[in-house]
Amino acid sequence: QGQAGVTKAAVTIVFNNEDKQRSPVGYEEHDKITITRQIIIGGRNRYLLNSHNVQQNQIQNLFHSVSLNVNNPHFLIMQGRITKVINM
Repeated sequence: QGQAGVTKAAVTIVFNNEDKQRSPVGYEEHDKITITRQIIIGGRNRYLLNSHNVQQNQIQNLFHSVSLNVNNPHFLIMQGRITKVINM
């Protein structure tokens, strides 16, 4: 448990997916694409894609499919930064 009693932190990003011609393959039926990463005390991670549990590589594959560079260290919030929030 963090100093303020925090046990987990999360960040969510929502992409507007209304332009179906630019939709990632397999997501054409969604008007929004929601991606969430949670980190829980002890270092466990949880990833959600449109409210469904997924593996980290599925999130990375989605970003790659629309030519987003997930290898940029500032693209995703790194575990150390979330851990700092938890330990506040």
